Amino acid sequence: MVFLTLIGFMTGTGALLLALEQPPMTPDAINPLFASRANQSLDAIFHTQAPATANRWRYIYVHHARLPEGSARTLADVHGGVGDHFVIGNGRGASDGEIQISQRWIQQLSATPPAGADYIDPACISICLIGDFDRAMPTNIQIQALNQLVATLQHRLSIPAEKVIVRDVSNSPAGIGQYFPTSAFRAQLLN
Repeated sequence: MVFLTLIGFMTGTGALLLALEQPPMTPDAINPLFASRANQSLDAIFHTQAPATANRWRYIYVHHARLPEGSARTLADVHGGVGDHFVIGNGRGASDGEIQISQRWIQQLSATPPAGADYIDPACISICLIGDFDRAMPTNIQIQALNQLVATLQHRLSIPAEKVIVRDVSNSPAGIGQYFPTSAFRAQLLN
């Protein structure tokens, strides 16, 4: 009786684990990285297939999705793939401050220009913040995650503050939106 109960329990547990199993990783998979604590290390972003080196990356470009909610997966579905290296969630579609790493970064591939931009330098790291900052401000946690991510990239890849690009383009995902705290963000950059 005990043996049959054990077999039944193990079979049920096995079936439950199969039902909860995550799908296999695909080439367009997104790797989430939570950065909700200021002292948390972001060294994991440098665990890439090809080495992330300072001679490969010279700029950092920050823009908004111009969508009130979403995630890297949402952007991939809308645009046929994630064109950015990093996507930072706002709590509506992805956790607030969640840094999602795209396969473009993992494979050290160039970003694609967001809608409204004709060109993005191949040596530019692209960061997209979920939100429409022409209508609302980013969350505080989103800004903390962005500051931490940019500081980490600047430090490890020797990217100076003047090479961190935040464009004031109205009504376009290529810009950062009128409610983004540009001055406060620039004050946090490493020189």
